[in-house]
Amino acid sequence: MARRNRRRRHRPTDSRPEPEIAVDVAERSDEFVVTADLPGVRKQDIDVTVRKNRVQILAEPQDDPENAGTFAGRARERGQVSRSIRLPERVDEKRTNAEYLNGRLRITLPKRERRRSVDVE
Repeated sequence: MARRNRRRRHRPTDSRPEPEIAVDVAERSDEFVVTADLPGVRKQDIDVTVRKNRVQILAEPQDDPENAGTFAGRARERGQVSRSIRLPERVDEKRTNAEYLNGRLRITLPKRERRRSVDVE
């Protein structure tokens, strides 16, 4: 009986994929709105970078000193989380606005005006 040569991908047991931030991207006629869920993160621990048609969200939640100690179990992710979003059009970086309220980050990204051709008279 012939044995099949099977390739198996082995993953170290301690390597887990980096958690990703859950986001929604809405497109309106003149802007994009990115909504990201970041529960338990303080506003000062969030960094948003916008360049051309990309948005990067980086958050590093800090442990709450009230909950310091030994845990019987932990289900919430710890450590740095990030998400990079590519938008279908370039945005106006200077007019971008970000708000954070109740664990939800909302980034409003106005679309960049398209260059218009000029008629030669």
